[in-house]
Amino acid sequence: MNPLFTSPVVCNTGPLIGLARIEMAWLPFRLFPVVVVPEEVRQELLVSGSPDRQQLLESLELASIHPCQVQPDRLLRAELDRGEAAVLSAALQLGLSSVIIDERKARRVASQVYGLQVKGTAGLLVEAKNRGIIETVRPCLEGMIQAGYFLGPNLVAACLAAAREA
Repeated sequence: MNPLFTSPVVCNTGPLIGLARIEMAWLPFRLFPVVVVPEEVRQELLVSGSPDRQQLLESLELASIHPCQVQPDRLLRAELDRGEAAVLSAALQLGLSSVIIDERKARRVASQVYGLQVKGTAGLLVEAKNRGIIETVRPCLEGMIQAGYFLGPNLVAACLAAAREA
């Protein structure tokens, strides 16, 4: 098993929404021992009118909610949206080394500035296949894209290659 998946992780809004679009918002909770969701992310997920609201509510019951304790540092507030800044801030406050984020700029800040390990939704799907939780990655990626979740073609190709489905 990939050692990244043996420790608690902090999760952002996008991956949970993307997975909810294919009825798999439960996936991070199967892959990691603890999934921390900052309060800011919880609030973003519960915006009224979301077609995935019920599934997201159910997945949040599995999460460890991290309260807003300290304002994220100025770099995070200046460079990232509120949820992404909260994810990185929570990871740093809790002494955790891994985050789940899809947005490219946030991934770059997390890894290059703060030295955090970053996994995205596509990487979670590859790990799920490797563990036998799902049989194939391709229909999941295609379902997310058809539901309006953006995954770039290079990312899709890399994910399919990593899943040996290219």
